[in-house]
Amino acid sequence: MASIGIDFGSSYSTVSWINPHSGKPEAVKFNGDGSVKMPSIIFASQDGFHYGFQAQDYLDEISVLPFSKRMEYLPNFIPSLKRILNPNEQEWFYGKTYTHNELLLSFLRHLISQAQLHCGNQYEIDEVIISHPVDFSKSKIELLKSTLKQLGYSKVNTQFEPVSAVKGYGLEHDILDKEGVLVFDFGGGTIDVAFIQKRFGKLVVATEPKGNSHCGGQDVDLALYENLRKIIKSERGYDISSNGSIDQIALSSCRKLKEKFSGENDAYETVILLPINGRLDSYKYRLSRESFNSLILPILSDAIDIADNVIKDVKNKGLHITRTLLIGGSSQLSLIRELLPAHLDSYTELETCGEKDIVVALGNIADSFLGESVEKSSKQQLTIKPKVQCKYPSKAPLDYNRSIKCLKCNSLHCYHFAEKPGYHCEDCGWEGANVIIKREF
Repeated sequence: MASIGIDFGSSYSTVSWINPHSGKPEAVKFNGDGSVKMPSIIFASQDGFHYGFQAQDYLDEISVLPFSKRMEYLPNFIPSLKRILNPNEQEWFYGKTYTHNELLLSFLRHLISQAQLHCGNQYEIDEVIISHPVDFSKSKIELLKSTLKQLGYSKVNTQFEPVSAVKGYGLEHDILDKEGVLVFDFGGGTIDVAFIQKRFGKLVVATEPKGNSHCGGQDVDLALYENLRKIIKSERGYDISSNGSIDQIALSSCRKLKEKFSGENDAYETVILLPINGRLDSYKYRLSRESFNSLILPILSDAIDIADNVIKDVKNKGLHITRTLLIGGSSQLSLIRELLPAHLDSYTELETCGEKDIVVALGNIADSFLGESVEKSSKQQLTIKPKVQCKYPSKAPLDYNRSIKCLKCNSLHCYHFAEKPGYHCEDCGWEGANVIIKREF
């Protein structure tokens, strides 16, 4: 049996599991080439639905087709199901309607089947933990849970993406007790900001998290697209949205251009194939960093405003942000690093989670990993306990599966009373008889 954690993203989705060989959480690799991020794309053809890398390949192939053929296929792409997800909505493909539940069901089935290939058929997936943005409605969260249960998984859990991010980050980084982490998650479709504090060994959402499901990297892509549209219309007399819909191929090129600006160069460019006058014409779309920042500033300002509201709540409660965790591809834009520090205390560190940015998926599985570690550790303690004389034995029964760092001597042998609130330290005898850990995540 195996548990997996899913980060269902607007642009890319990732999956984690606990590798039985190493005993540690790791990212699932897709596509046979080591990719840990699967494009969250769906493409409908007359033969059925295609997902992820295969759908992306179709989009690349369509980019070289004549205009009439391109326009025939492009309406059959769903570039981001998460962004449009609505339990009451439907999509129309080839004379048939599909509910968003059906589309989500088919995408998650494909995603998990690809994860199963990585894990191996000898490990049957029986539990799924999936994360979601902080402003996801209850109906959307229930849709995620019910869809996974439709796939046959009886054990399904959900949690906030920012909480998952800190849990994943905490697998490789020490977070001290009472330390506060501000999560700035600026992904493809949403901005999520939350303040997570460690209290008695547990991560707590210490202030109200805030987010906006209409402010993300895809809005940056659209800003670049509209600028490109205006330029081409002026220079070539051609409207890339002349049919009333977005040219997904040009939009995909704009996204690739945006991703380049995570680097340090002063200018970047991308080449777009335009079907003008019945033939494909190469167009070089080039932007300086100054022009790029000017185009995206309104969107990033909205994201920073959301962060500022959370930061003010933290300060009003007398709490402190010791580090800020930048999550999501668009959080790596240089303009974010210029704007965000002005709202933080000077001692606050800005940290990232690496190029692959898989901490949310890893955080979804972290509890299972830590639970196993505690269970193994507890069993070892129970095995050796008769051979060890405790300095300050407790008269009350103790729960050896629940412990905290002793508040008096910092010992790790401070266990929860099994029959009442509180903890007992077997090294120094301290008793926190009224200590109750609340709101655990």
